Amino acid sequence: MKITVDPFDVSSINNAIRQLSDYEKSLSKKSEELCERLADMGAMYAEWYFSGVMYAGDIDYKVTVDRVSESVYRIKAGGETVLFMEFGAGVRHGYGHPLAEQFGMGPGTYNPSSNNWSNPNGWWFYQGSSRQSIHTYGNAPGMPMYNAAKDLRKEILAIAREVFRT
Repeated sequence: MKITVDPFDVSSINNAIRQLSDYEKSLSKKSEELCERLADMGAMYAEWYFSGVMYAGDIDYKVTVDRVSESVYRIKAGGETVLFMEFGAGVRHGYGHPLAEQFGMGPGTYNPSSNNWSNPNGWWFYQGSSRQSIHTYGNAPGMPMYNAAKDLRKEILAIAREVFRT
């Protein structure tokens, strides 16, 4: 926003004050718009990354956006498979997520009493209502939420400029 003021003209100064007051009133609305757009874009990225994750079992994730309070949104992924898809599983594939240790994730953390995760020959599980037996070695970390956040950080400045320019 650019405001030109003639310091010797009272009406020019009053006009500038009015423009600044109008801009100040629009800041809250623009902040809300920025946060909502970023949340929607982050959820779109998360959906896209989840759809590309290789996972041996039934996939049941759901990505949602919740408005927590004014200008505060939460992008959430829910479902039984979300942590496996994000952080990976198994002795062969359960490593590599850069934030796994920070969140207490990694091979053997889901069910420490089970030694299936460390079996180098993989393990079998039953899938679906047909109880079809499936062999797996686990899955690599797909990192859909991590990658969505990474991509979203790249977009913040451009979207903020777009929102606050108008």
